[in-house]
Formats: sequence, structure tokens, C-alpha cells
Amino acid sequence: MSYRLLALWLVCYAAAWTLLTVYLDPTLPYDAVEALNWGLNGEWGSPKNPWLVGAAMHPAIWLSWLPLNVYWYGGHFIAIAIGMLGVWLLARRLSGSTSLAWMALLTLNLSGIINFDIIPYNDNYLLVMLWPWMALFFHLAISRSANWWPAFALVAGLAMMAKYSTFAFIYFVALSTLFVPQVRRCYRQPQFYLAVAIWLALVLPNVFWLWSHDFAAFKWVDSQIKMQLNLDMLQSLLLVFYPSLVLWAILRRSGAVLAWPSALPMRVLLWIYLLPLGIITFWFSFNVGGRLTEWLQPFFMLAPALLVGCVRQPPVRSLRAATLGLMCAALVVYLGYAAVMLGNVRNAGQKMVGIKAFSAGVERQWQERYGVDLRYVGGEYLSQWMTVYAGSRPQTITRWSNHTRPNIYNVNISYPQIAQHGVALFGRLGEDCAHSDFGGELAHWPKMRLDWQQTLTFRADPHADEQTLCVGFVRPQ
Repeated sequence: MSYRLLALWLVCYAAAWTLLTVYLDPTLPYDAVEALNWGLNGEWGSPKNPWLVGAAMHPAIWLSWLPLNVYWYGGHFIAIAIGMLGVWLLARRLSGSTSLAWMALLTLNLSGIINFDIIPYNDNYLLVMLWPWMALFFHLAISRSANWWPAFALVAGLAMMAKYSTFAFIYFVALSTLFVPQVRRCYRQPQFYLAVAIWLALVLPNVFWLWSHDFAAFKWVDSQIKMQLNLDMLQSLLLVFYPSLVLWAILRRSGAVLAWPSALPMRVLLWIYLLPLGIITFWFSFNVGGRLTEWLQPFFMLAPALLVGCVRQPPVRSLRAATLGLMCAALVVYLGYAAVMLGNVRNAGQKMVGIKAFSAGVERQWQERYGVDLRYVGGEYLSQWMTVYAGSRPQTITRWSNHTRPNIYNVNISYPQIAQHGVALFGRLGEDCAHSDFGGELAHWPKMRLDWQQTLTFRADPHADEQTLCVGFVRPQ
């Protein structure tokens, strides 16, 4: 019965949040534009992430009939549900209690981190899916059977290829195999060497890609961080981990006794979790760059399971009321998100909604003028959104350069393709055709000749000011 209820909860969670976001979120985030482009390029890396982010978009590319927003939101919440299943199994493994496993699972629903804060990311939803399984398989490998090492390596390799920050976890796993005698016995187990081979097979192609692309992803991360005292550190930690504090209070109130675990595998897992978390927290106390919550999201996913794993004496009072309370809290978070989107709080319900009509209008002008689908776009920022919102899904003509390291590029583009199919070029917002160079594309492709250009207006949302930009067409053959 418990497994059926678990499956029902996870299916309902994924379906409910998918439906809500598909119908209420106004536009896809820019991360979706990036991920789709990286998937189309099909390389072993990208300017910001390893290869899994792009690979995860391949079904959306193959299933051209499936609306991209359905795939994006559905994929996110299915991934989160898979991660939740991993949390439930990990919590039950560590605590030995089904009721505590449910408490760990339901605690996740208190947080906006996994419900809506994660929607804009093209990488962290993969970590939320993979990290609980990575921790579970590692614990099984060092406490039950060496046969779990290959499973750990597979999940750890995929998580590493979703985002390089996973290395913080894997690094301390590697250290544990050197300094913890019970774990060090893995070097006498052939399954461990198979696991190493699996992990290397997943990771090495990206290493070669980084080498040939001047370590673009690392340079991008470095460009986002600067040394500065970060006074928001405590606030970020509370925003991420407050559900764990709620779970701690519930356990204490129910009579549970929490203590540092006596079992060595559990202690090893805790140290592997706490040490990188502490280092990241210390580092960002003196450096700023990006959102700290982005780094902490996968750590939060493991926190409830590890917390119930520290229960030394089970609760003496029933957890039924707390369980129902957490279920009700999940509904409150769900309805709260719907209210924010419907009420357009801080423009959340209409952000960038104007790109849809603008993209459709430009594509319609192209088709009326030339009678063929729009295959290529280029130029400034809005051209990148055309790759998602134009019905024919055009590709960019921007080429890769180790010097400029563009986020959106086309690894396969050549001038004969542009000459055959033509291209729509977009200037910078705020400029008219008299001053636009279309992001330098005419200089990059000197053989291109404009057939038509016009100054158009763009309004990001109903409350935004109108901005002008120049749109030009290069005639297809």
C-alpha cells in the first residue's frame, strides 16, 4: 500500500505542477533557449555546462509535434518526482522507517526551491533528480554490496555532466575511498574499477571538448564571480534550508531524539555532504556571482533524508497530524504560485510575453514575402528567442569562436546553407535601421546581401515601453 500511495503522490505532483506551469507561465526562460540550441549542436559540451543539458533536449527536437513548453515544464517536474522517489528511498534506507521517509519526502514540498524556483534552470533540475540517487547508491555500495558501485558511477557521471558543481560531492567520495578503511576496501573489488571506467566514459568526452574550446565553461563561471563580502549569505541559507528546520521541529515535538549517527556509512555520507556545503558557504561569504541558492538547490534535496537518518530514538507521538499538515502545506504552495501568476505579481504572469506575437509576426512577414519556412536567424538578442518561438524553429547563423564564446551558436553552419535558405537578421533594441549592424553578422558573412529591412517595434510585456529594432531579410535562393 505504501508504494502505491507513493507512486500516486509522485504522479499527481508531476502532473499538477506541469499543468499549472504550462497554462500560467507566460514564456519559457532563457535557459530553455540555450538548452535547445546546445541539443541541436549535439556536442560533448557547451559554453556553460557539460553535455547532459543539451542531450536532455533531444526528445523535444525529435518530437517536433510536442509543444516545447509542455516538454520543458513536464520534463522538469518528472525529473523532480524521480528525485523525490530517490529521497524517499534514501530516507527509508538511512532511518529504517517508512513514516520518517514520508516526512522527509513531504518536507520537500514546503520549499519553493524545487517547485518553482527551479523552473528557469536548464541544469539544476537534473541535479535535483540525480543527487538523491547518487547518495543512495554510494551508501549502498559502502554498506551493503560492491555491486552498487557501477550504479553510483553511472548516476554520478550523469550528474557531473549536468553541472560541474557535482564534482564537489564526487571529490569527497574519492577522498573517502582513500582515508576511510571500510570504504578503502573498494580497491580490492572489481566492481569498483568497472565503476571508474563507466564514470570516465561519461566524463572524458567533455574534457576533450573543453580542451578544444579553450575551457569556455570554466571561463564563463570565472567571469560571473568577483571577490566581495557577501552579507546575504545567512539569508540565502535560510531561504534554502528552512524546510529542514521545520522538519527538525516536528521531529523534536514528536519526541524523536536526534544525534550524530553511530553507523560508519551514515557518518561518511554526512561528511561527504557537509564538507562541500561548508566550503561553498565559506567561499560565497567572500565572493559574489550568480544566485547562491542555485548552488544550494541540490544540497537541499538531500537534507531531509539525512536529517531523518540522524534520528536515534523514533518519535513517541504519532506523525499522522504532521504528515497531513505537510500535505496541506504542499497544496498551499501550489495555490500560492497560481495566485502569484494569475495576479501578475511583479510581472510574473506576463514576463517577456511579447516575444510570442513578435516572433509570429516576423515569421509571417518572411513567409508572405518568400513563401518558404524561415530556416535561419541571426544578429542580436531577439534572434535567439526566434529559435524557440518561431513556428519553423529556425537555427542561428552565429558561429563558435573561442574568443567571443557565444551562448547560442551553430556548429554546422556554412555560407552555402545561408545562401540557399536565406536568413532573418535582428538589430539591437533601441536602434533603427540607419544605425544597425545586426550584431556584426554582415561582417561575419560578407557575401550576404539584404533584400529587405524595416524598423519594427517590440514590447516585452503590456507594461513595458515600446522599443525599436531593425529587422532585415536575406533572400533565399
